[in-house]
Amino acid sequence: FFGSCCTMPDASAEEGDSVQVAVRMRVFNGREKGANASRIVRMENLEKGSKTYITDPDTGEERDFKYDYSFQSHSTDEQGIGEWATQDTVMNTLGIPVLNAALEGRNVSLFAYGQTGAGKSFSMLGKVGVPELEGIVPRSCKEIFKRMSEETNPLVTITVDMQVVEVYCEQVNDLLADRKVWPANGHKPRLTPKFGYVVDTITKPCFTYDDIWSAMEFADKNRSVGSHALNPESSRAHTIYQINYAKVTKNDAGKVMEEVRAKLNLIDLAGSERTDSAGTTGQMLKEGNAINLSLTALGGCIKALSENKKPNFRDSKLTLLLQASMTGGKVIMIAALSPASICYPETMSTLKFAERIKQIKIKSARNVSTDPVAEMKKAMEELRAKMQQEIDQLKSAGATGGVVGSDPAKVAEMQALLDEKKKAEEQMQADMLARIKELESGGGSERQARAAEINSMQAKAFVGISMVKSADEKRPHWVNLCDDPSLAETLVYPFDDGDTTIGRMNRANPPKLEFNGMGIIKDHCMVTIEDGKAYITPQNNSRTLLNGKKITEKTQMVHQNRIWLGNNYAMRMVYPGKESEGEGKDEAPDYYVAEAEVSAEAAASFGGGKKAGTMQLSDELMHQLAEGERKIDQANIIATDLQKEIIFSPKIYENRWTKQTDVVVAVNFGGFSTLIWPWAKFNTRLADMVSMWTEWEKDEEQKIPSRPEDEDPFIDKEAQLIGEADVWLNALANMVEFTAQTSVLSHFGNVEGKMAVELQPCDKNGNCGPWDDEDDDLDPFVDDPSDLADQEIQFEVRVSGVQLDVGGGVCKYKKTFVRYKFDIQNEEEAWSQTREDPNATFAPKYNYAEKHKVTCTADVLKHITNGRMTFQLWGIVTTHDQADTSKGGIASKLEAKRKELDKLEAQVLQKEKVLAQKEALIAEKRKILADLGG
Repeated sequence: FFGSCCTMPDASAEEGDSVQVAVRMRVFNGREKGANASRIVRMENLEKGSKTYITDPDTGEERDFKYDYSFQSHSTDEQGIGEWATQDTVMNTLGIPVLNAALEGRNVSLFAYGQTGAGKSFSMLGKVGVPELEGIVPRSCKEIFKRMSEETNPLVTITVDMQVVEVYCEQVNDLLADRKVWPANGHKPRLTPKFGYVVDTITKPCFTYDDIWSAMEFADKNRSVGSHALNPESSRAHTIYQINYAKVTKNDAGKVMEEVRAKLNLIDLAGSERTDSAGTTGQMLKEGNAINLSLTALGGCIKALSENKKPNFRDSKLTLLLQASMTGGKVIMIAALSPASICYPETMSTLKFAERIKQIKIKSARNVSTDPVAEMKKAMEELRAKMQQEIDQLKSAGATGGVVGSDPAKVAEMQALLDEKKKAEEQMQADMLARIKELESGGGSERQARAAEINSMQAKAFVGISMVKSADEKRPHWVNLCDDPSLAETLVYPFDDGDTTIGRMNRANPPKLEFNGMGIIKDHCMVTIEDGKAYITPQNNSRTLLNGKKITEKTQMVHQNRIWLGNNYAMRMVYPGKESEGEGKDEAPDYYVAEAEVSAEAAASFGGGKKAGTMQLSDELMHQLAEGERKIDQANIIATDLQKEIIFSPKIYENRWTKQTDVVVAVNFGGFSTLIWPWAKFNTRLADMVSMWTEWEKDEEQKIPSRPEDEDPFIDKEAQLIGEADVWLNALANMVEFTAQTSVLSHFGNVEGKMAVELQPCDKNGNCGPWDDEDDDLDPFVDDPSDLADQEIQFEVRVSGVQLDVGGGVCKYKKTFVRYKFDIQNEEEAWSQTREDPNATFAPKYNYAEKHKVTCTADVLKHITNGRMTFQLWGIVTTHDQADTSKGGIASKLEAKRKELDKLEAQVLQKEKVLAQKEALIAEKRKILADLGG
């Protein structure tokens, strides 16, 4: 809540160095091999720096990016793709400078970025216990403790502490604490006089390398438990591992003469997951959505730093926590890449992000104090004075009415702010006194006691989970499977002889193994170990899968079987001593094997096998369907738990631009209307649904959380993409006018209407034709489009209106508008947009006209000769009113409809009665006429 950043140590600041950026490509994983993906990335080391090349698998166009380092860890045999890089290569290139900088007293941040499974963790952490495969962090930590052991000066004290937090949906969670005691709304960052913004999470004293690694293991177990409970959204969390290093030198009298401090941050960023392009799906995501906020804010700070502007670190919790490191330390980023053709969008996104990072320059400062106590007191006084000034300003404004006047709400708001600032000052005072005490005493015994307390707490945190690795567990057990290799097989669930009940928390009948994630019910299933065999019995029609297929009765499990419970719990059976009776696979099946089995079942629901109707389902689409099925199941479970009358279902369609089959989500709101959500929009809203569900699940009374209408993920009153109309540009290549009534096609190829579009070429004065004979020299017509090369041309786009399909007799849309780009595949081009027609009409009018200028480069000339402009029609569905999607809300609507129907039926009965009377009267008159005629 303070406007400016803290005062950083005033040390020997160096010239601003650019952030060092390295990219590393890995081997193909099982899914990519199964999809017969091709390699689209190659690398080249230069005399200074390196280049990474990526080829668009659709067009064959290759693009290059320049970075400090490019590590090729894909193949030792393939030629022409770059020099082979091992873990030693990465350590010697990046790790040694990191270590030296930290020991000098410089804050160091290692950002790991890339899609899940791209190899981020392998570079950072590697494979523990295999020296040649260990990553930067364990090697650096080992070296720190090695140098500590070599320190012989009794007047020197070196301490190492560790914190691990995650930032998810703007909530900071402590990964070294028992999840059961996490604050409902996470930890709030607060300002300290010397160390910037911090969070009051567990700081574990570490005396050996094993202490560091046990802390990381506990944090990863915590992440894995969260992944099971909330997956697939858990991969969207950012994780910060922070190692605090301090070296204090005293004189013979015990006075502190020098203090060297450094923070080594390992930041595992989520972010470059699969998203749909706005140009191809019409995605319009709200800015500021919690799941996007951290990366959006980080991107904004990076852009500001690269342009030498003041960044706004307060935009998100992530940037607030990273502020000190990003402005006064050494920063390195490793971007992990998949070189597979099926991952082209994610890999390109990662390369672009890394390119922006490279532009930042940071002045690295050493955190060295010759009189730390005096400097701390000085920093405290300066910050206190600044806070007091802010408090006085607030009081003055309140006294004069400049801010609050007589508004009671404003008075209460100002008082709360004053109280908050006073509390912050008291906390900073306590921090300073504690830090001074620690400096003067050394804090050895207190640190030992604190470490013992933390270890005791962590040993009790995971009920039913073994604290040993799978290789050391002798009982039959499950290990968790995860698409993030760093989290896979971090949880070991052992089974003793007899029955082990599994299910949600149940006070009346507590299960031995408690799972509270999506799709888990009370008394979900039971595992039985008897006569040297393992069995699983599903209960209460629970979703329990064995090797991808749902089971309904007691079934034997053997070594290497895959088990799915509920929506997210993926496991593999391990039976020590019974391996010969298992599946006999050379390699233990991983997450992708388990997922492929579920994919086959998902594909079968779309037409039986890999063919759905006339569409051939690729392996990659089957993977998307499996992912989609799980996420959509999750959304439906949440909707049911939160009593929302909403049903989500997957739909597949052929993307008009990529010609690939993609997945969208049909959202049915209580039977009143159905909207189509692009996959990225669904993903974004699912994250908010998970947040609401978590809040509900933690509430003992399980009250349904409420959100403002514009923040409720179950309410969508945004404009929907009705359809797209294509206008080919070849007329513009000859600078002649083009007028058309072009069809508006929906996602699924249905004709929604016709759009009246004109493209009018302009002369050199910016005027449109027609041109008279005397103005013939102004006519911009050309016989050969190549005559326009490198010339600036101008044209006017006109959209007069749309004629919508009248099928059904009721207009489905209101507040419609049209938007377009000259080149819809150009992400940097801004959209042009017509005015909005507010009416619910079959013939909305826009009377839009806008002039555009372009220079005919080779790409532009190619586009106007062979390409097209796409005009998107957007509108709000008139039959869609889901401000209240709760069961009660839907029920009240249904009741109103029933009353309306009853009223109509009464009117019909009355009219039928009147009609019967009239028919009787007519019959009587006919009889009279007949008698008279007789």
